[in-house]
Order: sequence, then structure tokens, then C-alpha cells
Amino acid sequence: PLLPPPAAPATAPGDELPPPANRVVLDGVPTAARWTDGDTFRARDGAWSGRAFRLEGVNTLESYGPVHRWGGWRPGELLRLAREATRLVRSRAWSCRRLPGGGGYGRELAACPDAARALVDAGLAMVFAVGGPPDAVLVAAQREAQARGAGMWARGVPPLLPTSLHSAGEPGLSGEPYDRLVDTRSGRTRLRRHRGAYATCEEVCVGSGPETACMTYVPFERRYRGRPGCLAGR
Repeated sequence: PLLPPPAAPATAPGDELPPPANRVVLDGVPTAARWTDGDTFRARDGAWSGRAFRLEGVNTLESYGPVHRWGGWRPGELLRLAREATRLVRSRAWSCRRLPGGGGYGRELAACPDAARALVDAGLAMVFAVGGPPDAVLVAAQREAQARGAGMWARGVPPLLPTSLHSAGEPGLSGEPYDRLVDTRSGRTRLRRHRGAYATCEEVCVGSGPETACMTYVPFERRYRGRPGCLAGR
């Protein structure tokens, strides 16, 4: 199934998201679109109406709740950065093209190179290569952003970051459960396979000491409806 639209998050004064940009130019065709977070949009008219698309080559922080933690950041602070990524991509229309393959959770893939570069330059997305080499231009831009301490890199650069968690017994998961990790220097990703069953709201970490980076597990079906306490009111 396609991604459901997320419930509107509660926001602090001054943290409200602007109205979404009306269009992306998808395969040369102006298309009404709604950005649901910094790396996903849903077409709202034309030949692709109802389809969700994920940006190729980059990954933004999750915006459904305060689930990330590293380098002295509090989860709520990183959630604000996730929402900044959404504000950025909603601020203008972008030129995109559809790609073969899927983007996970029922999404298709789309290359939106200007959007990807803008997110990486601002430190609001990490280079994220799955099934192929990272984009060398984006990797160079990310290293510059890290050197400047832009966005999510303002309090250090842990070598690995968890970007998704999967638990044994998770609905729709076939095969052995895994966590996906991204190398913050190269943009390459790898799977860390395991056999464990995560509890809802359990924090899962990689690394040690100041290089520790963590993500909180929330099953997909509870991210937008029936939200658990670790997401409620955020």
C-alpha cells in the first residue's frame, strides 16, 4: 500500500510548516504534489495521481516524531531539523524524473537533483545510496556541510547513523529482520541483520561513546494512527 498521509504534528510557536508548493515538474509535466516530509511527495493530479515518490540518493530525518538522537542533540531538536527539511522542499517547485525500482513503503523513486543538493547543502539530508554507488557530487557537498557544521552536523558527525529499524514479527517483513545504517562519510548504506523483536518505543543504537547514534523503533502502522507515548503530542 502507499504511504498514508501523516497526522498533522503539534508544533511550537514559530515551528509551523508553510503551505506546500503546488507543483513538481515530473518527467517534464507540471504535477500538483504534496510533500509529506523532506524526501517524499505524493502526486495529486495527472497520470501519477495518488502515487508517492521518494527522492533518490538522499535521506532526511523522520518527521513523524522525535526518534533520532546523537552527538548531544535532543530528539525534539532533531525533529525540528526534520521539519526544516520539509519546509525547504515545500518552498518551491522542483524538476524531477521517475526512476525504475521502488523507494520502500509502496513508493516509487524520483530523481530531483536540485532538491537533493539543496537539502544536503543545508545539512538537512544525508547522502543515502542503496543498490548503487553514492553520487560523488552529493558526497562532496555533504563533506562541506559537515565541515561547516550545517544542520544535523552542528554537533558532530557519528560514523554510522541508523535510518530504519525492523523487528522480528513485523507485519509485511519477509525474511530476517534488519536495521539499515548509513556511513556518514561515504553515503553508502548497509544492513545490520539480527533476530530480535523490538518493543515499541525501544531505542536502538550503533557505535559507542561520543560516536553513538540511536533511533527509536515505532512500527509503521503506529507512526500516524494510534501513536505511542514516545510520539504522542510531538
